[in-house]
Amino acid sequence: MAYYRRNLYVLSATIFLTCVSWNQIIPFLPLFMRDLNVAPNELLDWVGIIFALQSGASIVALPFWGKLGDKYGRKPMAVRAGFCLGMIYLGMSVCSTPFQLAILRFLNGALTGFIPSSMALIATNTPEDKAPRYIAIAQTASAAGLIIGPLIGVGLASWVGYRHSMHISGAAVLLCTLLVLVVVKEQNKATISEETGLLQDFVISLSSRVLSSVMLTVMVYGIYVAGVTPILSLYVPQLGGRAPYWMSGFVFSLLPLAFMSTAYLWSCLGRTIGYDTIIKWGLMGSAACGVLLAYIHNVWVFSVIFFFAGVFLAALNPATGAIICTKIGEHFRGRAYGMQSSANMIGSLIAPLIAARVGREFGLPAVFAFVGITAFVGLIIFALLRLGWSDDCWEPVGNEIPNNESS
Repeated sequence: MAYYRRNLYVLSATIFLTCVSWNQIIPFLPLFMRDLNVAPNELLDWVGIIFALQSGASIVALPFWGKLGDKYGRKPMAVRAGFCLGMIYLGMSVCSTPFQLAILRFLNGALTGFIPSSMALIATNTPEDKAPRYIAIAQTASAAGLIIGPLIGVGLASWVGYRHSMHISGAAVLLCTLLVLVVVKEQNKATISEETGLLQDFVISLSSRVLSSVMLTVMVYGIYVAGVTPILSLYVPQLGGRAPYWMSGFVFSLLPLAFMSTAYLWSCLGRTIGYDTIIKWGLMGSAACGVLLAYIHNVWVFSVIFFFAGVFLAALNPATGAIICTKIGEHFRGRAYGMQSSANMIGSLIAPLIAARVGREFGLPAVFAFVGITAFVGLIIFALLRLGWSDDCWEPVGNEIPNNESS
């Protein structure tokens, strides 16, 4: 078996298990804080602080670790992130105060990066004609973890308790990391032609029309998903007044289900018609679905349209990952995946704040209209940025910008 195919199998499995471990903790983390003797009137504040610390740290740290991956190799960064993540989970299981939990969540954001490192490793150690398809498979594995993780988390928390559930998560991540360490091979290690600082990397990324288009797309994706998912449990029971009690969980699972079932198909289609076209279709379709959802009051029709919103959103991540594979030079590719993840984090961080304000001022249906309009604006900006893409195979980045863009 070719080493890059073995890498795909192992990394897809470990990405899946890592996502399961990560997402099985999130649903009960606010409830776990009650065991830390947090006062009821302070619970929401602590929940907001803890989740914001992790997101804020990730926004800055992911490009940094991506840069080190470009310099020293993506496999060492994936192994480093996996061991750190596993130890943090084990540390969370013995927390006795919310302050300790907040510190560990901050470290979780600052020291993580397993999935972007794994994606970059697949992208740089796979033949170019297969790399976009392999990236889509790995991202599908990530989406599957998003679906199954919360279900496993609820089951484990009720069966063995919060702390033992974290023990299991930590052990699973450490096992995945050992598997990557022993089995995965990184034969192609790109070298950085120029030493740059983190701030300069951000400037370089924004000056690259291709990479700024990618960052815009994934930020819109983050805003869309993080804007609507927190309100589903409140909004779905209001639809028609007769929604079954389990309907909120069913609707919540539709986005990752749509992603898992269609991401690979979008990637295959992108090879034929172009990944930029796939992004335009995804933004256009998700924009239309978002606006429609604001005016639908039947829970079953809402579920169907919401699933199709997920189908169109599923086009975005595989397409952006494939564009990085095919348009960004290997010397910057680890940082590019870090920038992609950071942009998603930024969208996920600001979206709940804006959505909460929109929901309070105009009602919950307006939140769906807001994300639909955001996707439409993103489509327009993406189309304008696309006009400035270079026709060269590799989008110029860093020192190579003047030479290639002038050609």
